[in-house]
This record gives sequence, structure tokens and C-alpha cells, in this order.
Amino acid sequence: MDVHKRLDAIINLFRCLHGRDVFIKQYSKDLGARLLNKSSTSSEYEELFIQKLQVECGANQVNSMKQMFKDMSLSHETQEEFSRHLAAQNNPLQGIEFQCEILTNGTWPQMEQPPCQLPQLLANCTDRFTLWFK
Repeated sequence: MDVHKRLDAIINLFRCLHGRDVFIKQYSKDLGARLLNKSSTSSEYEELFIQKLQVECGANQVNSMKQMFKDMSLSHETQEEFSRHLAAQNNPLQGIEFQCEILTNGTWPQMEQPPCQLPQLLANCTDRFTLWFK
């Protein structure tokens, strides 16, 4: 079955739901996890589905999901700028592949954050990025 037909079928089913807000909340949570874990099959199809949701329930319901995609794009650009900065300084991160995401506060679903103590080498990387970013 064509992806567009599948998305239309899902939207038709969505129209029948009484708890649309529950669906939107769960979809947003799952979308956030897929984007952060880079496990989405296709960002293009995710964005197409969000556009279809927007037609059904309005821009206010899907603004946070659209912002998630903007955050991921901006994070990618920022990461590339930081990499260029390190290369220009001729000061790499001691062989560490460093990647971070910069997320808009209040846009992303709340997820449990297990306590984490970074090793000093990784803490140095985050400190260097934070200093550069500020």
C-alpha cells in the first residue's frame, strides 16, 4: 500500500476517535523519542503526517511537533558549526565523537532522565560545547 494512502487511512481513523487529545499526546511523545533516538523511518513522512493532523485538528495542536523538527534541524546545523570551530582551532575532542541536541523548553514531552555521572573526558566535551555555544 502506498504511504500516502496509509496516512490517509490513519487520518480517517483519527476522525473517529473521541480521545483525539490522548492520541496527539502519545504521538508527540513517541515522535520525540524517535527523533532523539534517530529511529524514525522517514522524517519526510513524519512531517507529512503532522501536516495532515494539522488540517484535522488545527495548528495549535501540532505546533510542538513541528517545533521538534525545527529543533533537530537547528541542532544539526549547530553541531556542524561547532565541528568547523574545532577544526579551525585545530583542537579536536581527543578522538571523541561528540553530538548534542538543543531542544526548545516546553516543546518536547517530559521524559524520565536517569541520573548520569559523565566521565571527566566527556564532561570536558560538554563544557567546551557549552562555552562555545554561549
